[in-house]
Amino acid sequence: MIATISRKINRGTLFLAFNVSAVLFIVIFLLAPVLAHFASRGEDISEGAAQLAHFRKIMRSASTPTSKASQGGDPFLPGSEERVVSADLQASLKAIATNAGVNLLGIRGLPAGRSQQLRMVAVNVELEGSLPAVRDMIVAIENQTPFLFVTAVSFRSVSDGEDGPIRAELKVQGAMREGGSSLAAEAGSK
Repeated sequence: MIATISRKINRGTLFLAFNVSAVLFIVIFLLAPVLAHFASRGEDISEGAAQLAHFRKIMRSASTPTSKASQGGDPFLPGSEERVVSADLQASLKAIATNAGVNLLGIRGLPAGRSQQLRMVAVNVELEGSLPAVRDMIVAIENQTPFLFVTAVSFRSVSDGEDGPIRAELKVQGAMREGGSSLAAEAGSK
């Protein structure tokens, strides 16, 4: 009788041990990786949502100054002579480069052109700096009054690797009021 009881206990213990090991196997090798995958995807989604919220905040703050700048101020470059306007534009771009933290390598005036009814004054700017600094300079150029446009850009890396400085060449154009000061006085009287 004791022998049969010990056999039943041994069989029960073996049955219980087998079932416990099967459950542990399922939990460790099947359920845990699935839960880990969903947890990592949840973290990725949370990071993406935070990044999206950050970008929306930037877009809201960037759209406010742009609308204010477009409402006030003359959209044309001041002056009546192309050489003077080009010199003023070059000085303005030097100040923007200093504020953006880029190293200005060279700046020169280009021959003026026409775009529809406007006389366009063009300047070629060569600079060197980090990619964020160059981006900040381009944003500063295009978000000011009088309106300036970056019409051509050329980038090249100065050093090996992705984080090194880059050299950029920009063509910046601005519209000059046709007829000079007579139109400016006329616009001021309106």
